[in-house]
Amino acid sequence: MRCLITATKAMGYSDIYLDYLGGCEKATGFYRAGSIDEAASQFDGRQHDREQIAAILARQNRAYHASDQTLANIERLRENDALCVFAGQQAGLFGGPMLVMIKALAIVKAAQLYSQQLKRPVIPIFWIAGDDHDFEEANHTFVLNRQTEPVRLEYASAPGEELPTAEILFDDAQQLDQAKTLLRETLGQSDFTDELYELIDRCYTPQDSMVSAFGKLMAALTREHGLALFSPGDAEAKRLAAPLFKAIVSRQDDLHRILSERNHAISENGYHTQVEKKETSAHLFYNSNGRKPLLRDGDYFTAGDQVFTKEELLARIDSEAEKFSPDVMIRPILQSYLFPVLSQKAGPSEIAYLAQINPLFELFDLATPYHMARASATIVENRFERLLHDNHIEFGELTGDIEQVINRVLGQTFPASLEKEFALLRRDVNFHVNKFAAETLRFDPGLDKFARQTHGKIDFALKNFESKVFASHKKKSQEVRDRIYRLHRALYPNRGLQERCINISYFLSRYGFGFIRFLYDSLDSEEKAHQLVDLEDFGT
Repeated sequence: MRCLITATKAMGYSDIYLDYLGGCEKATGFYRAGSIDEAASQFDGRQHDREQIAAILARQNRAYHASDQTLANIERLRENDALCVFAGQQAGLFGGPMLVMIKALAIVKAAQLYSQQLKRPVIPIFWIAGDDHDFEEANHTFVLNRQTEPVRLEYASAPGEELPTAEILFDDAQQLDQAKTLLRETLGQSDFTDELYELIDRCYTPQDSMVSAFGKLMAALTREHGLALFSPGDAEAKRLAAPLFKAIVSRQDDLHRILSERNHAISENGYHTQVEKKETSAHLFYNSNGRKPLLRDGDYFTAGDQVFTKEELLARIDSEAEKFSPDVMIRPILQSYLFPVLSQKAGPSEIAYLAQINPLFELFDLATPYHMARASATIVENRFERLLHDNHIEFGELTGDIEQVINRVLGQTFPASLEKEFALLRRDVNFHVNKFAAETLRFDPGLDKFARQTHGKIDFALKNFESKVFASHKKKSQEVRDRIYRLHRALYPNRGLQERCINISYFLSRYGFGFIRFLYDSLDSEEKAHQLVDLEDFGT
C-alpha cells in the first residue's frame, strides 16, 4: 500500500523546488521543455554518434556483468529514433543511500511509460558520477542496527590527492574488510544475508574502483529491469566529448553572460541560486596530479600551478581529452551531448540548479530534456506502520520536534489531570472518614485510636495506589518514548529523509532480493509527492 505526503520546507526543500512541484509559472518558466512530447519533438533531424556511445555503454556494462536484458536495451540505442531517460548519483559505498535504487527503478518505469506514449524506444540509463572527486561524500553509508540506530559504515582510506571516484581503488584491503565486517555485525544473520554478503564480497574487492564496485552491485540488483549504467570517467567517452570541452573553452564569455542573466532572473523572482560560481570559473576540471578546477585569468587559463593560453588549452583537450571533466553546471550538458536525452529525473537540488543552466542547452545547440522531479519514497515496515496508525502520528510530524510528538501521544494515553484528581480523591476520602469517625466516637470514644489507625491505613493505601499508577505510567511512558524514537530513527534518520541515509542492504537483509521487485511495483515514477510505501502486501 502507498500513500502520498506533500513536499514541504520542513523536509528540506527549497522554494523554487516547491513552486516547481506546484506548477507555479514563475518557477516552471525557467525550464524550456514543458512536456515529454515537446522534448521528443526537438530530436527531429538531430544527429548523435549512436554507434560509438552505444559501444562505450555496452563495454562498460559488460564489465559490470550486466544482464542480457540490459545489453539488449543498449543495442536499441543504435536505432535512429531511440531516446534516453536519465537519473544519476555518486558511487556511494555498498550502493549508497536508498535514493539510488529509488531513482534507478523509477527511470526504468518511466522509460517504459514514455516508450508507449511516444511509440519509440526509450532506454533507462543511470549516470554514475565517476568524475566526481568528493571522496568524503561517497565513502560511507548507513544501516540500522537491532536498536534501529543508524550505524555509519565507512571506507576511510582517502587517496593522497583529489581524484575522480572512477580512479579511486578500494586498495586498502584492511579498511575494506572493516567496513564489510561492521556491515555483517550490524545486520546480523537472516535467511537472506548469506546471498547479500556474498554479492558485496564479489563486487567490492581491492582491485575495484569506487565506480566499478558500485556498477557491479547495481547491475546485479537491477538485472531483471534492463537498466544501463554509464560512467563518464571513461577515456573513450571523454574523447567523444572533446568537441564540447573545446566549445566550452571557446565560448566562455557567452557562457558566463547567459548564466549571469539567468541567475539574476532567478533572484528577481525571489529564489536563491543553488550553485554559486565565481567569475573566474571555466566550468571544467583538469586531472593532472589530482583533479583541479580550470580558472580564467584574463587571456589565460590556470589549473593549479599550470598556465595555458586558450590555444594551448584547446590543443591539450585534443591530445588528452581523458583528463578533462565538467563541473556540476556542465554535467547535464555533457549528458545531452553524448546521449539523446528525452528526460532527466532530478532531485530537489538538481531541479534548482537546472533552472540556472537551462539556457546552456540552446547555447551548445542541444535538445533540452524535460526536467522532472524524481520519485521520492520512504519504506515503512509493518511494525512502524502500526505505530503510526495506533498513535495517530502523521509522517510530517516526524520532520519536526519529535519531543512534541511524544508528549502528544503520552497525553492521549495518560490524562494530564490525573495527579490533580488523585489529590481531590484523598481530600474527599479524608473528609468522609473524619466525618464518619466523629459520628461513631460520640457513643464510644474508646474507638479513637482504632479510627486513627484505620484512617492512616486508608490514606497509605491511596498513596500506594497513586504511586503504583504513576510508576506504571512512567514505565509505559518510557516504552512509548523508546518506540517513537525508534520510529523516528527508522523513517527520518539523522534528521533527514530515510532515502538520503539508509542503505538498501538493511532491507535486503530483512526481506531478501524480492524486495527490489516489490519496490519497483510500488513506485510511481511520475508522482511528485513523497511516497510512503508500506510492506503490508510484501510477499503476498
